[in-house]
Amino acid sequence: MYDESVTIIENKKVNAEYYKLVFASKHLSQKVKPGQFLNIQMENHEGLLLRRPFSYYRVGGKKIEILYEILGRGTALLAEKRRGHALKALGPLGKPFTQKLNGKKRILVAGGVGVPPLIFLAETAPHLTSPRESRGREKEGLVLLIGCKSKSEVLPRRELTKVKGEILYSTNDGSYGRKGFVTVLLHELLENEHPNSLFIQTCGPNAMMDAVMKLAEEFGVEGEASIDERMACGVGACLGCVVETREGFKTSCVEGPVFSFAELV
Repeated sequence: MYDESVTIIENKKVNAEYYKLVFASKHLSQKVKPGQFLNIQMENHEGLLLRRPFSYYRVGGKKIEILYEILGRGTALLAEKRRGHALKALGPLGKPFTQKLNGKKRILVAGGVGVPPLIFLAETAPHLTSPRESRGREKEGLVLLIGCKSKSEVLPRRELTKVKGEILYSTNDGSYGRKGFVTVLLHELLENEHPNSLFIQTCGPNAMMDAVMKLAEEFGVEGEASIDERMACGVGACLGCVVETREGFKTSCVEGPVFSFAELV
């Protein structure tokens, strides 16, 4: 874990909803896994005492990409930053998504702020089991389900070229992909696959993840969810991001943000 000042290389809109922030750091890019995050402090802004958590979207060499939406004052100020401006970042933080699934098909269910880490996972997750691990089983597959309010949230194709699997969209208003919530796509998929061959990984609005976990329980599918609570300190000190689990309350920033479905209440 490192805390350092970084200089923005790029900060621009990629569509009507999302911005992409790019900077470089030798330390903050080391051994990063999908599901981990950074806590970023906007420098030279009085009154913004708390850092904002942002999932890693993509890491290549020393370069780090963050994909974000304007959701409040902090992200609105971040969107005003330009090339050469400074930020202070703490990371890598948190427990990542499970990488190896021992041959199970990976079902990724994303929405809102949960889209970036699941794209990162879809780009980097192991796609084939090794001969020793697979013992004759077929290769792992991957399906990325993305839920949006409308077509304006759909990412440009250039942002998805490295995804190692099928991508399906749903929109609430039916302007792109399947009309309805992303759980409509998930339900159809679960009806046509054997539950023991699947593993769900989800991140997004709490209501969406609750619906995903209910479907997983109904069909008997294992999985894990990234619970993005208000992670102000990032190191488990402030206790502002606690999550209720079957073993008691746990910090989302240190013991999470990724928890198994079986852990969560």
